[in-house]
Amino acid sequence: MGKSEIQQKINNSYLRRALKNFAAAYPVARAKALEGIDFEELRSRISTGKRALLKRLPEFVAEFTRNAELAGATVHLCRTRDDANRTIHRIMQEQGATFLVKSKAMTSEEIELNHYLEQQGIRCLETDLGEWIIQLAGERPSHMVLPAIHKNKEEVAELFSKATGKELPADIPILVRAAREKLRSGFLTGQVGLSGGNVAIADSGAIGIMTNEGNARLVTTLPRTHIALIGVEKIVPDLAAALDVMEILPKNATGQKITSYVSFIKGPTGGEGRELHIVLLDNGRMALAGDPVFSEALTCVRCGACANVCPIYEIVGGHVFGHIYVGGIGLVITPFLHGFDKAEDILKLCIGCRKCNEVCASKIDIEGLIVDLRDRIRKPTGQKFLFGTLMKNRKLFHAALRAAYLAQKPFQGEGGRIRHLPLVLNSDVGGKSLPPIAEKPYRDLVKAAGERLEAKGERLKEKGKREKVLFFTGCLADFVFPEICRDAQESLELLGYEVSFPQNQLCCGIPARYSGEMEVARDMARLNTDVLLAEDADYVVTICPTCTVSLKHDFPKLLESEPAYHAKALKLAEKVFNYSELAAKRLGSGEWGVGSGEIRETVTYHDACHLRRGCGVYQEPRRVLTELAGVEVVEMTDCDKCCGFGGSYSFKFPEISAEVLKNKKEKIRETGVATVAVDCPGCKMQIEGGLETDGSSIKVEHSATLVARRLRK
Repeated sequence: MGKSEIQQKINNSYLRRALKNFAAAYPVARAKALEGIDFEELRSRISTGKRALLKRLPEFVAEFTRNAELAGATVHLCRTRDDANRTIHRIMQEQGATFLVKSKAMTSEEIELNHYLEQQGIRCLETDLGEWIIQLAGERPSHMVLPAIHKNKEEVAELFSKATGKELPADIPILVRAAREKLRSGFLTGQVGLSGGNVAIADSGAIGIMTNEGNARLVTTLPRTHIALIGVEKIVPDLAAALDVMEILPKNATGQKITSYVSFIKGPTGGEGRELHIVLLDNGRMALAGDPVFSEALTCVRCGACANVCPIYEIVGGHVFGHIYVGGIGLVITPFLHGFDKAEDILKLCIGCRKCNEVCASKIDIEGLIVDLRDRIRKPTGQKFLFGTLMKNRKLFHAALRAAYLAQKPFQGEGGRIRHLPLVLNSDVGGKSLPPIAEKPYRDLVKAAGERLEAKGERLKEKGKREKVLFFTGCLADFVFPEICRDAQESLELLGYEVSFPQNQLCCGIPARYSGEMEVARDMARLNTDVLLAEDADYVVTICPTCTVSLKHDFPKLLESEPAYHAKALKLAEKVFNYSELAAKRLGSGEWGVGSGEIRETVTYHDACHLRRGCGVYQEPRRVLTELAGVEVVEMTDCDKCCGFGGSYSFKFPEISAEVLKNKKEKIRETGVATVAVDCPGCKMQIEGGLETDGSSIKVEHSATLVARRLRK
């Protein structure tokens, strides 16, 4: 996966249009399909059941095998892809068969079955329309459910014309009819049929298949021999568990209430002389089931929803964002099924927006697993010094940033903003300008203004006992946006909190963790935990959602193996709040309410990924803006869709970041407002830089700034 391949996909106008249209239509269809369904309860039940089963997977494999064979099937447990390919070839040889007709089976893509069998002189025919298209093109699927989403009708017409020997127009009904006619002979002459399976039911030995085309029923019934190739993780204990999977699959995959065809197969179908062979594929799954960290990846039901909502998949598609299995879960399972060498590059493509976690049918922490996998991937030289030495040493880091402040001057344009970087860093800034490093970071301003802030605090104490707050700014706000820090601290003090800034605080460790430097991240977690618990405070407040997630969720996880520090991290986590959360605690008193005759500015609000999905905070910012800042919030479409920042992501993959940002700017402009409110300094930098580069007059302000502006009045 190189920059040229990424750029090629970005420049593919049909691919971009198809993925964008699907990304827009999917949430609407999914929401309608899930009406009346408690999605959280259903996916929690699936997750709980599957995780429990994985702990006893060998037992359930044995139970399924026993019951399937009692029903007349022959079960083959294949440990490797080579075992599976040889087993299927042997079955074909025993039948004297040289023609295999197939319905959709991602497991066959995983083991490259077609390629193997064709080398042995066996013809394979894909009968799923999308799979047939990509077979003719000599490609692999670009989506687990919609394999040919990247192909337009003109390309399909050219492929079908070659396959049928007739010149076919790019007319969809004509192309579908041509496919039906061509594939029909395959159904009638195929000697062995192969299918996948959505579930394998342990207590009955039955398999369940869901499709939207009738090809699966023809493939599993017309040939005298049926082979079902199924991953061992598809085993469920009973029919109730199988129905849960079948309930959620179509709704989450394509926004359908139910697929057109639902089949349960128990034993050979069609009478005497028929054979059913079930090939249970291990290929690393049994070992993965025993992994204490990554086993949850096997609870995936293969709905593909993680790709459907992924902003990166929407830009580059599955041939870049995946190997065989695409999307977020594809990134997670690729190392275990295909090797870490196949995963090293694609793991870097995840921007960490957590949208996949939100829609996952089995509640997998996909984003968290991707981050953990980076710890097992080879790291480029230089990062160890950056994270392990520079960012852990406050004085050294501070000195480096002071040097950067001076070094940036030749690259600053009108207004002080940076429009390009030195080539040694990366001249592409992702279609946006950048704010300069501040002359004085907030930590220096606080130190210089300590007496004034303390005096103001004494005056406010007259209102009564005030809760004490420690302010954790985060690196970007401290060194680039000190004015936001000032607004946050001042507005919280005006709201009656006593705020102090611990000078010994370090980076939250997220840059190190996202780069796979877990030991460095643990060091930062320990150091920051000690600093923030040294004072007896009621709260720790952040103005950066990424820092909030790090302090509140990542520190306990990173320090889980160290009982003393883990207990400290949990204690700290209880005190950590994002700015809008803490400000919202002052709502309801009526003291800062908006007057009935007050003219209200209209703003739109962009939900930061880590605040909305990492912290579950989305109502509080809107209430704070409405009731404390006194503005009217006009919701934009896709308000919680990533802006493309992702920390260092926007510098590592500026071309992708720029395309994600384009989508965000488009939605902002549609609202017609003059201001975008955000709760994340990174989102402010990204969106503000993109709008400024376009010459837009739309302002981007942190919620703290909008609140402080009004409270000062």
